[in-house]
Amino acid sequence: MQISKQNLLPFLANFSISFFFLSVLAFKGGHNIAPFLLIALGIGYGIYGLIKKFKWNLSQEDKWLIYSYIFYFSVFVLSLLIAGGKGRELDNPSRAILLIPALIFLLRMPLKLCSVIYAIPLGSLIAGLVALYDKFILHSPMAYSPRTMQIQGGDIAMSLGLFSILIGLYYWQKSQKKMTALCILASFFGVLGSILSTARGGWVALPVMLIAVLWIYRRSLSKGFFLSVVGVFLVAVVGVSQMPNSRVMERLSLIQHDIANYGNNNANTSIGARFEMWKSAVQMIKEKPILGWGEKGATEKRKQDVKMKAVASNIGQFTHAHNQYLDDFSKRGIVGFITFLGILLVPLYQFKRRLNSDSPETKLIAALGVEHILSVMIYCLSQGFFAHNSGNIFYFFLTTVFYAMLKQSEKRQSLEQV
Repeated sequence: MQISKQNLLPFLANFSISFFFLSVLAFKGGHNIAPFLLIALGIGYGIYGLIKKFKWNLSQEDKWLIYSYIFYFSVFVLSLLIAGGKGRELDNPSRAILLIPALIFLLRMPLKLCSVIYAIPLGSLIAGLVALYDKFILHSPMAYSPRTMQIQGGDIAMSLGLFSILIGLYYWQKSQKKMTALCILASFFGVLGSILSTARGGWVALPVMLIAVLWIYRRSLSKGFFLSVVGVFLVAVVGVSQMPNSRVMERLSLIQHDIANYGNNNANTSIGARFEMWKSAVQMIKEKPILGWGEKGATEKRKQDVKMKAVASNIGQFTHAHNQYLDDFSKRGIVGFITFLGILLVPLYQFKRRLNSDSPETKLIAALGVEHILSVMIYCLSQGFFAHNSGNIFYFFLTTVFYAMLKQSEKRQSLEQV
């Protein structure tokens, strides 16, 4: 395919989007390449636009999303100035600011739906194959751990699997049953990757998000179809759980074991430590509810709680509360908590508004956006998803991409109706 100067930027934009899904779990640092390429393109395009005095024509919705990103980052800066700490604390939240030029750039590029509906199922397939390689070739106890934090990897794999289900339903509406079957198969590999990672937060998201899918497409597809898909998924999940060395049953039994031990005043378990971290975070919130303790202050307070035996587990080694909501609230107070909810709820509202669109393409993109944000919200219940670079990149990049594609799909739909 020949790339001219006129379509070079659109090609790079669509290529970056597709490449992200293919590379995010394929190799170490794979989640960084596509976002930083788009960030560079966005900054370069922004500078060029300022020189040429472009009229950006941002809608009020676009501005609200940008404001949510800016406010989120600003609270980290404010917390750093008030509570002290190190400049590297701004590294993860800076992804929100850096992706603003990428958002403006993508809003002006002709994005193609094929950049996601082909790449996502293939990315889900790759995620499952990588997990199988890690588990049964490298004999790693947890899939993805050789190249990223396994809980993050497992959650991302689950999201790829869930996205693939939605794309399969889109193809079903188009009466493309072979593509539907391929997408459902690809979704199994994403779910498989999550299972082999032993990251239980992603397992919690699966049934909840399947219910969300049922609700989103409740008027479009038959009950028999949904029951068939859910039944096949249940059979597949049970089958995977019985695989040798999968550790699924072991991890599930540990939940009951850890809770029983916590009831017997033994908090030195995975779940027990989480309970104690949450208890410590709640106490921090009570003591400094407005602006919180800051990153450094919260870490020191957690160590102090261990020293004073205010908690029953050695949680001083952790830098976050393993619950993103409590972590943001304890470190940056009610102000930080509200801005964190802002980056979730502002785009979620925009996606949800389009779920009843008459356009299958617009409905699909809106559904992908809703599923993306809701699943991340679930991951944040038991994990500091945004405490890791991979979580920040995954959330902000895909929110930006899905939002830009949604707005462009709506514009195309409006032009077709004229």
